[in-house]
This record gives sequence, C-alpha cells and structure tokens, in this order.
Amino acid sequence: MKKLLSILLVAILTLSLCSVAMADEPIEILFWTTRASGAQATVVNHEVETFNETIGKELGIHVTHEAQAGYPEIWAAFSTAAGSVAPDVVALGNTYIPYALDEDALADVSGMEGADELRANLMSWVLDIAGNKDGELHSFPYIRSTPVLYYNKDIADELGIVIPEQITIEQLEEFGSKAAQYDANGVATRYGFELLQDFGYYNAAWIYQLGSEYLAAEGGSPALEDGTMLKVLTDWRKWIDEGWCRPFDGQKAAGALSEFTAGRLASYINSCSAMAGIVKAAKESGITLGVAMFPTYDVNNHVAEIGGANVAIVKKDDATVKAAWEFVKYLMSDDAQYFNAINTGYCPCTLSVAENADMQKFWEENPTFKVPFNQLMAAGRGQEIPALARAQDFTKACEVVAGKVIQSKESTPEQGVEELKLEESYIDWEE
Repeated sequence: MKKLLSILLVAILTLSLCSVAMADEPIEILFWTTRASGAQATVVNHEVETFNETIGKELGIHVTHEAQAGYPEIWAAFSTAAGSVAPDVVALGNTYIPYALDEDALADVSGMEGADELRANLMSWVLDIAGNKDGELHSFPYIRSTPVLYYNKDIADELGIVIPEQITIEQLEEFGSKAAQYDANGVATRYGFELLQDFGYYNAAWIYQLGSEYLAAEGGSPALEDGTMLKVLTDWRKWIDEGWCRPFDGQKAAGALSEFTAGRLASYINSCSAMAGIVKAAKESGITLGVAMFPTYDVNNHVAEIGGANVAIVKKDDATVKAAWEFVKYLMSDDAQYFNAINTGYCPCTLSVAENADMQKFWEENPTFKVPFNQLMAAGRGQEIPALARAQDFTKACEVVAGKVIQSKESTPEQGVEELKLEESYIDWEE
C-alpha cells in the first residue's frame, strides 16, 4: 500500500510540475510579412525582438516572424493556409484586405481593450477603408507609402531648374526633356525620367487628378469612357517617343536605381518605402538627391495613392486573438512607428507620432523623409478605396496594356483603351 501511495504521490507531483511548466509557456504568435531582407528585415526583426523582450515577456507572449515574397504571394499563401500553418498576424497588401474581409478571415478588434484609444489616434483615411467603417476595426496601417519623385539635384542645378516640393506634370516634362542626353545617333545616353510599372499606384492617381475615377464604387472604370485613361496612356507614350523617358524594366525598381546612381537617369518615381536605401545609394555615388511629391496634373486636385500593407489579426481562438492584439498595439505605438519610418521611409500613420519629438527632430535633420508625409496629409488617398474584390483583375489588365503601349510599342494608346474596355467587360464586379 505504501509503495502504491508513493507511486501516486510521484505521479501527482509530476503532473503538477507539468501543469506549471505548461502555464509558463508563452502563447506563440506567428507573424507574416513581406519584409525579407535589407532595411525591411532589420526593422521587422527589431520590432519582434523588442516586443518579445518587453511586453511579450511580461504578458507571456512570443512572436515569430516569417517572411513571404511579395504582396500577391503572401495573399496566395494566406488564402490557402489553414490551422497551425496560418499566421496569427498578417501584413497584407492594402488592396488585398477586401479579399480577406470577403473570406471573413480577419478579426474585428473594435471591442478589445485600448481599441477606442487607438482608433482616435488613426488618420481619417484609415477609418474610411473597408473593414474599418461603422465602428469596426479589422486592419491597421503598418507599412504605408506614397510615391514620390527622386531626382538628381546636381543635374537640376546645372540646368538652372528649381523643382518645387509639389511638382506639376508640366515641370516634370521640362526637367525630363532638358536633362536627357543623346549620342550622335540620337540614342539616349542619359534619360530624363522613368515611370515604373505599377499602374494602380501611379497612373490611377493621375486619373483621379484629372477629375475622373480609376474605379467606381459599383465597379467599372469611368476613365475608359471619359478620355482620362487615354490621356494618361497618350502622355506616357509621348514621353517615350520623344526619347527622354526610359521604358520600364518591369515592376522592379532595382534597374532604375542602378541607372540613377550611374548618372544615366535623372529622375524616376518610386515608393517612399525605398527612401532610406535610395538616400544611401545616392550618397555613396556622390549624387545630391532631391525628393518632390508625386507629379500632379492639377495643383488644386493633387492626388497620390497610399499604398503598402495593413496589419491584421486572423480570426482564431480568443486567447490567440488577445495575444495578437497586444502585438498589434505595439506595432502602432510611437516607438515602433518612429523606428519604422526613419529606417525605411514608410509614412508614420498615427496622429501622435507626427507630434513625437524624436520624429520632428529626424524630419528637421532629414527633410526628404518629410515630403511623403506632407503628401499623405495633403493629398493621400487610400489605394484600397473603393473596396472591390476584383480590383486587382482590372489593374493586372492595365499593366498588360501598359506593356504593349509603353514597353513593346505594339499597341497605340487608343488600341490599349479598347483592349481595356473589352477586358473590363469580362469582370463580374459583384463576385
């Protein structure tokens, strides 16, 4: 009997120790982003490590980061992931948030502790996007950007051209055409400008500037019927035909940056998210970098898309969602927003960080980083507005057409518009 009691006591003690150990184990949170390398990886690793060593350690939460590829790839992986494979927190490309909402995959955190305070600290456009209206909160502006014009100020000075912070299309054309240089055969040895292939981010904003709509709330593109799509394609093609605008390499910006730092490209448009890297590359190449807002057709209707990714919590059990919420609150804190902005160029998107003393000092010492924030406040428009689950289908069609009109020149702008009308007619906007 004594031996049996001893065995039972040992068993009870062992179970008790196991229970304590299990209670001491942190809740694991899997965090997916596209931030795989360079400054982006440095920032996200800092965020995760800082949280784990402070708030996470205090509350028993541990975050692990996994990097996917680009925005289409992370959405493809997310939409097929299930169970333990699926992330608990995900940074989805902003235009993919409506897809996730349609799948009912994201948690509404509006009732969580601290949600009201965070809502009050968000910029108004964040509360106008799908999932955040009518008191709901499904996603937050984690890495948001606006496009800006990066230009070689040394070339501008040599030409006697002063580029203002808010540059017009006419001023861009003047600088680009005068900055271009050609050999004896008329082949450009230095291009004045390049527009990368990202139609829904760049060209769409020009359509809005011209007073039309790239996409209507009910679906479809009014720009196809009112001439603004044709104007945008025609102007771009004219710049190419005149010889001073470099055809895009694709969606990748590496080629443009290489040409820019080599002195063979005087200016190009790219996301502010790349600013830290471009500033560093320009300095190493001995180039004085200038940064202006996204060029506008109308100074009284300056529109720039706000791209990038929103962070959201995936619908799971209550304990996991609550733990994930603590991490998201940290990502939206002044410290995290500030660190992200100064090390990349992404715009801080909370009201308090804009008034933060460290942020103000950094902007004063690095004024180029303030340009996209000024633009976001004055002319920013959430790229995911309107929320259409088939918006990406139309944008992909526009990019195919741009390839034919701009890169290969196998189509005219007029033919491009007709092709887009046909492609648009195939889209079921209510799907």
